[in-house]
Amino acid sequence: MSRRANAIAAGLGLYVVLVMASYAVHRLAFGITGGPYPIWYSVGWEIFDAAKAVVPGAAAGWLCRTGAVRSGAIVGGIGGLIQFSAFLTLGVLNVIPFSGAPGRMILDIVVLALTSAFTNAIGAAAGVFLHDSGSSMQRA
Repeated sequence: MSRRANAIAAGLGLYVVLVMASYAVHRLAFGITGGPYPIWYSVGWEIFDAAKAVVPGAAAGWLCRTGAVRSGAIVGGIGGLIQFSAFLTLGVLNVIPFSGAPGRMILDIVVLALTSAFTNAIGAAAGVFLHDSGSSMQRA
């Protein structure tokens, strides 16, 4: 596999880990209380959302600096589709009723993929910057 393909695969793997970890935190919060969520959950959820938005793309940018923004966008777009698929699968397994119409769900998929592609592309640019600034500091 090429360097870019490896970077994209690593970013997607990280994206999947973050999605599943956020689901585990969700189950922990609601599995214990069964009612109103604890305060730590709202803080934890924001941290996972921020991490999913940037970290997988940053990893792809760090690993493959050539075409990093494009690689980050690919990681984010595919990762958004994976995130929605995981939500749908886990929702069906846990018998969560879906009240949304198919049109709304399609709109949600498109918006999630686009916003994830955008934020992870920015993350990839940050990954390149951090990698290059670390390299220049070692040379100095």
